[in-house]
Amino acid sequence: MVGEVLYVDRFGTLISNISPSALKPGANIRVAGTDVGPLRRTFADVASGALVAFPGSGGTVEIAVRDGSAMRLLGVGAGAEVRA
Repeated sequence: MVGEVLYVDRFGTLISNISPSALKPGANIRVAGTDVGPLRRTFADVASGALVAFPGSGGTVEIAVRDGSAMRLLGVGAGAEVRA
């Protein structure tokens, strides 16, 4: 499945247009060619400074960095490709 980053919130979290329910179990998420890993439940599922993909409150996959900014770490913003 191919989607994109729709916008970036004030914390640097990348908000995609991909529905978590559309993903196959265990599917890896990639943003602009960088492997984020499988969909997790919460930020607590990864170490501080690590990338995490999770179902956001808006009903789409979000990509973040625990205690950081995914936008800054990956150097991407709205329009970046998201693959699952």
